[in-house]
Amino acid sequence: MKDCEFLLNIDNKEILIEILNHSIDFLIGNRNEQKTMHLCYKYGCPDDFMFTIRALARFYKNTCCDAGIDIKSEFLNLTPELQKIIEIVLDTRRSEITRYLIRQLNAQDNPLVESFDWDTRLVMGDSSYAHNHRLLTTLTLRLLSSGDKKDNRFLHIQMDEKKLNDFIEAIEEALKHERTNTRDTYEC
Repeated sequence: MKDCEFLLNIDNKEILIEILNHSIDFLIGNRNEQKTMHLCYKYGCPDDFMFTIRALARFYKNTCCDAGIDIKSEFLNLTPELQKIIEIVLDTRRSEITRYLIRQLNAQDNPLVESFDWDTRLVMGDSSYAHNHRLLTTLTLRLLSSGDKKDNRFLHIQMDEKKLNDFIEAIEEALKHERTNTRDTYEC
């Protein structure tokens, strides 16, 4: 891979492993471009570093999507020892990359919950009745849609204790049903 000539200048295995892991973090969204740029001064030329990070991220993505790609044929200019390190890092983090790619693919069809936040407040009455005490929970869901990290939407839901309990029960029931379907699929 001609895009990774920057790796030829690295003779320290630990630094190579760090760079390979940074490229995977960049791919799966653990690090954005700005955070990755802060690291580049540690390794040399910023432009070469970012170019290599992007190329490695593309390589890892293509490798996980197409099992027929041979690491050794892609990195002919690297020593067998460095090729082996690239393979080890990929094997170690393949499940993370695959999980990320599946989430991205699923987000193209339906919005996925990326994260959530909740807040509970005690309302000590309202304008209609001063003794109307109740507990309200606000749940905020951050949705990832169309597989693009920049395309986030927020869904805000406010509910009382009974509706919150019903909501939790519905989620638990859906998870039980999902686990049952997953086991049935694997048994076939």
